[in-house]
Amino acid sequence: MSAGSRPLELGPPRQRAVLALLLIGAGSVVSVDSIITQIWGDTPPATANATLQSYVSRLRKLLADCVLPDGGSPQLLYQQPGYALVIDPDHVDAHRFERAVRVGGRLARTGSVEEAHAVLSSALATWVGTPYEELSAYDFAVQEAGRLEELRLSAVESWARCALRLGREEDVLHPLALEAKRNPLRERLIGLYMHAQYRLGRQADALRTYEDTRRVLADEIGADPGRALAALHAAILRQDCALDRPPDVPVREAEARASVQGEPAPYDAAPPHAAAAPESGRVTIPQPRTHAGRREDTGVQRRSGPAARPAFVGRADELQALLECAAGAFHTSGRVAFVVGEAGIGKTRLVSELTRTITDGVPAVWTSCSESEDTPDYWPWTTLLRRLSDLWPERVRRLPDWVRHGLARLLPEMCSDLRAPAEHEPCARPVPDPLSGNDRFTLHDAVCQALLRTVREPTVLVVEDVDRADPPSLALLRLLVEQLRSVPVLLVVTTRTFQLAHDAELRRAAAVILQSPDARRIRLDPLDLAATESLTKHTLGAGPEPHLLERLHRRTTGNPYFLGYLLHAWKQGLDTDLDAGISHELAGVVLQRLSGLPPGVRRVLDLCAVAEDGCEQRAVEATLRHEGISTDTVLMAVHGGLLEVGPSDDRRRLRFVHPLVREAVCHDLVQGSSGAKSSARPGARGMPQFEGVPANRAVGDNRGVSR
Repeated sequence: MSAGSRPLELGPPRQRAVLALLLIGAGSVVSVDSIITQIWGDTPPATANATLQSYVSRLRKLLADCVLPDGGSPQLLYQQPGYALVIDPDHVDAHRFERAVRVGGRLARTGSVEEAHAVLSSALATWVGTPYEELSAYDFAVQEAGRLEELRLSAVESWARCALRLGREEDVLHPLALEAKRNPLRERLIGLYMHAQYRLGRQADALRTYEDTRRVLADEIGADPGRALAALHAAILRQDCALDRPPDVPVREAEARASVQGEPAPYDAAPPHAAAAPESGRVTIPQPRTHAGRREDTGVQRRSGPAARPAFVGRADELQALLECAAGAFHTSGRVAFVVGEAGIGKTRLVSELTRTITDGVPAVWTSCSESEDTPDYWPWTTLLRRLSDLWPERVRRLPDWVRHGLARLLPEMCSDLRAPAEHEPCARPVPDPLSGNDRFTLHDAVCQALLRTVREPTVLVVEDVDRADPPSLALLRLLVEQLRSVPVLLVVTTRTFQLAHDAELRRAAAVILQSPDARRIRLDPLDLAATESLTKHTLGAGPEPHLLERLHRRTTGNPYFLGYLLHAWKQGLDTDLDAGISHELAGVVLQRLSGLPPGVRRVLDLCAVAEDGCEQRAVEATLRHEGISTDTVLMAVHGGLLEVGPSDDRRRLRFVHPLVREAVCHDLVQGSSGAKSSARPGARGMPQFEGVPANRAVGDNRGVSR
């Protein structure tokens, strides 16, 4: 920073660290607690707050003298619960560099190689020294410096790839040699360097570079070079013409030709699954459209001709997020999309729209976790492997024997044509039941390897309702996610909100998925009023009257499944009174979706269902204690999105989030009230009163009982 022509004196190290922390989060509020922890650690001195205020005061004076290119000055403001540095990101060199790298990468992916090369060259030219080098004593500065260095290396790789595609091998050879020496484990960088060496007639040097890299990988991490680098090495050995730049053939045409001939992708081009123009035969990801979609059957799916589809409304942002995940998976490395929402919110519908929107030729392979208690462990993976075998039978047959033997427990047909394996070979021993720890990992590894070795082109894999999955299937999912980067796959996992909030095994799997930098959580919220109107208009063929629309939206709370059911019933004349009690059929559907709830949570719903305007929380908890049920089940119902807490006359009342769920629970209580084993007996207006608790104690009062 400077004041006119002179640099600003930013003060002592801690003061400079505070400024750096605010610059990293420029435009957003950094809490006081966070600043103190980052600067002084977990045991700050008693004077930390006062010292921080002093630093902020001095920085404000310094920043007032700072003149930005647009003539303004940065502002350091207090905003609860901390401080915010208000400055245009374009005036911060790190933000400016990051934006240029993103622009360059986008230009390269869309085929504007010359422009991308210019943008990336300009961005890299601005990089001077090591970021935050003087603040290396602070963890936050070290982490941010590491992030920026990773971004710089990605920019170097993109720049070198563009240069090779433009035939400028001489320009990249020396810079890549320096970077390869500093980063000997970065295989994509090494591959670009080898390709430049080969292009310049230095085949022996390229092969020597590969051997040096292989040796370093073995010594440092005990691994062999990855598939892409090994394929490049083999192509150099046979002097593959796909590695040469044809003098008179456009880059895209050359890449498409290599892809059609099944040759290894050269490192001067994007990976085999990268984006390109339609004429190249490679995948493009269109922008989402708000149009009709279809629910596709679980299995292998490809786009087909037009067909009548239900309306797809209110999910443009979520679809865009999924398409961005697909673009990243197909163009860079594998991705995971974790779609979360309550039952009936439209998770399957959203994923179906994704697979319909993606360009022709991208298969979508679906599997789902069953609610049946008879379903064996690993059933979703067994189903997925069988569908991949139907899609690519030759690839599955050519899997290594050790992989096929490892899969024998799930797919006995995989080993039917294999000789009896020798004792020393991997996975040769019979797989015991139940599996030991080692055998379980061997099976998981075999399934992952089968998936990773079979899927070689852009593909969408969908695992629905993972909240129903058995623990071994969830453990396998965690292992797969950790290895997904090597294939052009978008893995879409869907789950219901309640189970994610309270199933420890599912939460552990979700944590592994979401800690990956290539994973994205996509939450589906209820439809808003405008989307409810659009869906109603599409179903009924005409716009609803305002009062009808409001009643529909209020009763269904924006749940697309509930809304669709009511609209179709109303359209067919089965239920013309939207204020009437829930139909027997819809109640059955709702209750089936509640069937997996823990008994204690279902008891909470029973207690809260009697009164339309809610039940006193303390009365519900008293009843639960009387019955020997933990009061934590109330929190489970609230955190799981079934109930909400609202104040009423200074008393906390529990209300159903969805009126139709309350009606279904009431319907079930009334239907079962005459049974000998029912926990409820008929009370006022035919509604149940609960054993041991008076009706006014259980619900607060009897107002608003549904008729």
